[in-house]
Amino acid sequence: MIPLMRRRGWIGFVSAVVLFVAACTSGSSGGDDSSGDDSTDGSTTAETVSFVSQNILHGITCPAGSDRCELPSRVELFLSQLDDAGCPDLVSMQEANQEIADLVADQLDEVCDGAYQLVYDDDPGIDRELVLTTQEVIGARRERLAGPLRSVYIVRVSTDAGIVDFVTTHLASSSDNGPCDEESCPPPCSVDDTLNTCQIREIIELVDEIADPDAIVMVGGDLNALIDEPTNLALVDAGYTDTHLAAGNPECDPDTGSECTAGRADYLLDDMTNPANLEVERIDFLWLGASRDCDVIAPTGIFNNEPASDGPAGLAYPSDHAAVQATVSCETTQAQRDAATTATLATTTTTAPESSAPIDPEITAGITTAYENLLGGTVTDIETKLGSLEDAEALRAFFLESYEANKAIASRITLRIDNITVVDPTHADVTYSLLLEGAPVLDHLDGSAVLVDGRWLVTKATYCDVSAQGDEIPEPCQG
Repeated sequence: MIPLMRRRGWIGFVSAVVLFVAACTSGSSGGDDSSGDDSTDGSTTAETVSFVSQNILHGITCPAGSDRCELPSRVELFLSQLDDAGCPDLVSMQEANQEIADLVADQLDEVCDGAYQLVYDDDPGIDRELVLTTQEVIGARRERLAGPLRSVYIVRVSTDAGIVDFVTTHLASSSDNGPCDEESCPPPCSVDDTLNTCQIREIIELVDEIADPDAIVMVGGDLNALIDEPTNLALVDAGYTDTHLAAGNPECDPDTGSECTAGRADYLLDDMTNPANLEVERIDFLWLGASRDCDVIAPTGIFNNEPASDGPAGLAYPSDHAAVQATVSCETTQAQRDAATTATLATTTTTAPESSAPIDPEITAGITTAYENLLGGTVTDIETKLGSLEDAEALRAFFLESYEANKAIASRITLRIDNITVVDPTHADVTYSLLLEGAPVLDHLDGSAVLVDGRWLVTKATYCDVSAQGDEIPEPCQG
């Protein structure tokens, strides 16, 4: 049984997402050897590695008919910026998905003479991460983070500077962030954390577990947190360095937009075609781990934030976010270079739960029907929906209010049952996902079902958890 009201309601979150929603000359491949000595006698050489991170904006909140705010052209503009910048070694994109991965793949032959390799695991989510790299890929690993929405993607590559672990993520925003409890945010998180901070603690622990001691570690992405907020302070406490400030760049000035990464609207194409629309806060970062002797050098800071004068489709910017970049020069031994030739990274995923033992098809059909009736967008008859809900009469007024507030979005939602485990003859645990336009917006949510008078119903706890908004438990959901 899921704990009642651990987080804000997810139907409401889906509504919030739709209404408010995200051979080269540089780098270590043949990179500069400042000593000119590729020595095997124990001496070191300085090797450079360059990084870029861009929240590319998936565009699901953009106006109908805008092709997700000219998504193909925005991808084209960003890729051309990488080419113009000399092909940074490692590039991450947040708010990516299969459609964006396909757009990138279709254009890669025309970027940097085809030097980039796309690293993506075909995750079906609508808000995921992908990586481009000019380096040899050792392995890639995706892990789900606390909450039903977010993930982290770790790509390990072999470079002249040795092993590099590039860690990219898109942490909880105002639409899905919320307070923690012991079940929703287990250790290493604290009940005093928000979900956003819990997620970065999970990433720090994961990197500690899997990173090679001699690896260069870079953690970055859209962290949805300012520099002095707990999420970024957790990285400071863990020994990470904010490359932007380490390079001597000033902090974001919201009055001028200088050194800022976010603030343009994510649902207005005008904000990406008007060069005067500036950013107002810095929430995108590249944090350097402390495992290696590395200096942060130029170019580091905001990446290509000048508006394009001749961008495709009249675009000035490829996204509502400005990209960030970092370049590091690392003292490297021959042993560290050699280690990169034998390193591995096991590919794992937590995007799907383990399958349960086979169960009676009638039970599966009954539970699936109840969930589709109540939470899916195909069924619109109120009595049919309420007829699939435990304790429906007590919840009727709350249900009608919630449904009326969200019905425009609810009609676009489809539901997928991921797993059913029978607990006893009248109770079952259910894992399910909510999809928008066929892509999971909230995946693998925990729910339950109960058998009442011969019919399987969605439990009251499941409905309250998915439908209630804010931190307060509505009265019908109490008890």
